[in-house]
Amino acid sequence: MTIVSESQVWNQIDEAERYLVRGVFEEAASLASSTIHTIRNSEFERPIGDTELADMMNSAGMVIVQSYKELGRTKQVFVKLNEIYGSIWAIPVQVFLTGASLQVAEGFGFELKEKMEEYLSKWEYMIDAGVYVLREDETEKSSGNPLENDHIRRYFLACTFYLEVAELYTVKLLGMFLHRTDLAISWVEAANLPQDGRQALLRRLHSLQAMQKQQVAQRAAPGPTLPSSNDDSHETGKEQSVASKGDKERQDFSLKLIQQSIQRGSDRLNPFCWWFRSMKIKIGRLQFVIPSGKLMLFFSLLFWMSFLLHKRGGVFKSLATKQMNSLKQAVFDALKLAFSVQMNPLASVQLP
Repeated sequence: MTIVSESQVWNQIDEAERYLVRGVFEEAASLASSTIHTIRNSEFERPIGDTELADMMNSAGMVIVQSYKELGRTKQVFVKLNEIYGSIWAIPVQVFLTGASLQVAEGFGFELKEKMEEYLSKWEYMIDAGVYVLREDETEKSSGNPLENDHIRRYFLACTFYLEVAELYTVKLLGMFLHRTDLAISWVEAANLPQDGRQALLRRLHSLQAMQKQQVAQRAAPGPTLPSSNDDSHETGKEQSVASKGDKERQDFSLKLIQQSIQRGSDRLNPFCWWFRSMKIKIGRLQFVIPSGKLMLFFSLLFWMSFLLHKRGGVFKSLATKQMNSLKQAVFDALKLAFSVQMNPLASVQLP
């Protein structure tokens, strides 16, 4: 059996997470699977605690679940997890919950139902200890498997985690996704659960069941009708259906007329607008795109500006000449005044 170090395993997990962050999902899932295989079939240089070992298995499993989601393989995630962990009960509960939640969210609840029932059936509640333990038949199978490393045998499951799986199975999968609250209530009543957890699940399921029944009743309730005999109501229904049908036909006919008018107008304008396509104007680093309609308006405006300049060019020229002459005369006068001032070089030393 291969001997590995704790740092070697963590380095592989870190590398798989870096692949995941960079978007290289195939490599991330492959490296995480290889890491779990290494843990299952190797010995550590020194004994490590159960908490750290659980963190390793959980971290590598999360990389696989997230990679399969990004690759569009959420439906096959439990096939892969069951393969690399050896059995469904050996899948870390956080990894199991994450994969199951993703499958429910993406609409694979029908395939998930059997997996969740199998997972929940592997554990038995010990009232005295307040935890769930693996059933004896599964423990014997695990002990007789030569490939099963003693490091990953997880014979205990916290009550809170089991209740989370039970809630996902009953409330979200059976109740909300499959709309089988009756089946969910029956399972909760028969399951070996803590009393407070059972009551909390039943309250949620009964509330969900009442809400679903109310929604069904509202959808099945007929609309308001006037009191009349059967024949009259039948005839009235026929008249209403004929009237609604006539209104719909009139609306369709009007819509067709509008569409035909728009088509005829576009057919007339297309030959004319063909010559005025969109134009790109670039000034330095700025680039403007003028559509065909605005381009026509632009050329029209340019035409009228050139016409006005041609007709009124003399007036504009004379006004500009007058302004330039006035400005030149003002500058000349200012310079003349500045250099015509007489300065007395002895003024600073003369006595009063």
